Amino acid sequence: MSSQDTHQTLDLQTNAEDAVANPHGLESDLPTPPPQRGPRRFIVPLILGLLVLGGLGWVLFNRVILPILMFSQMAPPPPIAVPLGRAKVTTVEESSDYAATLDSRQSVTLQPKVPGQISAIYVRAGDRVQAGDVLLQIDADRQRAQVASRGAGVNTAAAEVETAKADVASARDTLRSLQAKQAAAQANVQLNQADYKRYQALYKAGATSLQSLEQTRNAIQTAQAELNQAKADVRAQISAIARAEAQVVRNQQAVAQARADVSEGRAQLQDYTVTAPFSGVVGNIPAKLGDTVSETTPLLTLTQNQQLEVQIQVPLERASALRQGQPVKLLDDRGKAIRTGQISFIAPNVDSATQSVQAKAIFANAGDTLRTSQFVRARVVWNTRPGLLVPTTAISRLGGKDFIFVAQPFQNSGCKAVAQGEGGGAPTKVDPNQTVAAQKPIRLGKIIGNDQEVLEGLNASDRIVTSGILQLQNCLPIAPEKPVGAG
Repeated sequence: MSSQDTHQTLDLQTNAEDAVANPHGLESDLPTPPPQRGPRRFIVPLILGLLVLGGLGWVLFNRVILPILMFSQMAPPPPIAVPLGRAKVTTVEESSDYAATLDSRQSVTLQPKVPGQISAIYVRAGDRVQAGDVLLQIDADRQRAQVASRGAGVNTAAAEVETAKADVASARDTLRSLQAKQAAAQANVQLNQADYKRYQALYKAGATSLQSLEQTRNAIQTAQAELNQAKADVRAQISAIARAEAQVVRNQQAVAQARADVSEGRAQLQDYTVTAPFSGVVGNIPAKLGDTVSETTPLLTLTQNQQLEVQIQVPLERASALRQGQPVKLLDDRGKAIRTGQISFIAPNVDSATQSVQAKAIFANAGDTLRTSQFVRARVVWNTRPGLLVPTTAISRLGGKDFIFVAQPFQNSGCKAVAQGEGGGAPTKVDPNQTVAAQKPIRLGKIIGNDQEVLEGLNASDRIVTSGILQLQNCLPIAPEKPVGAG
């Protein structure tokens, strides 16, 4: 109502009062009463003032305040600052963890090869030694004396060989002399035979006597006997030479045996010095200086732990997936891989007690952080695949389904309107480039540490809200959270 309308109403009320007081319209002869003094004369101005103020307030409310309120309801709420990030593109492993035991590929308790008394110990427990390093010494004075004696026997046998060779040479000289006698005897026989033939002819001619013929025959027989004796002497000498040569061979064999005895003695002399068969670490040393030891006495332990072998008992239902060269990881107490190796052995049989198959893998023990007989946790990697990992703090669950908030412009988010938060209404105007938290359904895979694999519903290029999802709802405006310390 305007002020003009108010004044018209007041005039009508005054005219009505005058009509009641003077119904015939005649001027009254009565004297006009004097104007009243006091508070009543301020009532009408006061009422008029209040009416004016009320009208002005109504106009101000309709023209100024109400449009402001309506505009404030149409504007979207301020964006909520949240941390944004992207999913990790990584290789996801399908694996199984098993309790396993470490074992050294080379570990031995050294024992002496010969009995004796320990005269020196050159190492201490915990020392690292190389192959061939001297560890202990057993007293070898008696053995050295025996080797020296055998060496003298070699010299004696060698001298006997020379003597036998000289006998062979002498026998051969004698043989040559006898062979010369045999030749002379042979010639004498032939000469007497010729004389006999000549005397036979003369005897038939009557030119000689029978006695002379008989003498020639006797000379042939004598010469033949001498030839036979010469032949026998030659044969005997050849036998003597053979015996002399056999003696040479026997003496040479004696020399070889003596030399073999010397070599054996020297080899046994080396057994009195205990050396490391391979590089490793010295363990317990039960033997003490001065102890008398036998071939069964333990001297010390030596372990090679540069390469260790992990023994894994794989359940029978997974044993068919085992293969040579399959990756195996050793894990620490926090599940972090500290060593990587490969399957080097798969048992052909099944353990009847545990119904498992034993597999072995070799690991390099860099830094000597692992120990033989140590219990460890081993992870057998069955296969690998590319995957996306998101923090578990970015995943929400609603109605039995998993969701994640993806930061997208409003125009690409699929949202019909920007959410107003609790108690708010939907706005009618939205900036198309306003970033909102679009709630996307996803399918999850395995948990890896503080992250979880996303199998479906997310791309590697999507920006996601990594934490603080309890304050969000679908299509709520968001903004990237500034790092701590940023201006």
